[in-house]
Amino acid sequence: MTAWSAFTSKQKTAAELAFDALSTMDGITVHGDSSEAGMRKIGFSDLYSFATRPDSIMDEELERALKQDDRLRESLDKLLDETALYHGDRVAAASTGKVDMREGEGFKIRFHESRAAPQHIYIIIELKDTKAPPPTSLFIRGSRPLYQKLALPRPQDGTIQILADLESEMVEALRDIDTRVFLR
Repeated sequence: MTAWSAFTSKQKTAAELAFDALSTMDGITVHGDSSEAGMRKIGFSDLYSFATRPDSIMDEELERALKQDDRLRESLDKLLDETALYHGDRVAAASTGKVDMREGEGFKIRFHESRAAPQHIYIIIELKDTKAPPPTSLFIRGSRPLYQKLALPRPQDGTIQILADLESEMVEALRDIDTRVFLR
């Protein structure tokens, strides 16, 4: 599978046009319907927005739909695979314990517990190519919650630092060997 960053400008434009067409079709066919509970159905345009817009968040409707619909999860996984600048698959580890480091294509994530505040941990993302466009979002595909997204600060000399609660779902997911990580 080819990474988004490997596409030419012309190929990216063609892909964006295809996504726009699918989003429009999705809006025509899906969003006019609503479920019995009064909730709208989630379609491709919602997935595309979540995956590509830094300000788009995982709302309750999207989270519910992803938990219930295998096809939506597959579509989001494929979308993240195709648009992410960096990918990190499951950690190959013999134990089921928490990982202290994970590596992906072009990046490494390390965890460093804060000495000043023991309830906090630093998530340190090291980018191997400091001249490549920096990622703006971190996506986590775990087991619980299924997907998480975090806006990233700009890297300093190829390093991104995030201070997080040691007990947060994000830290728990990042340290889980079965989690997949995407940087977009």
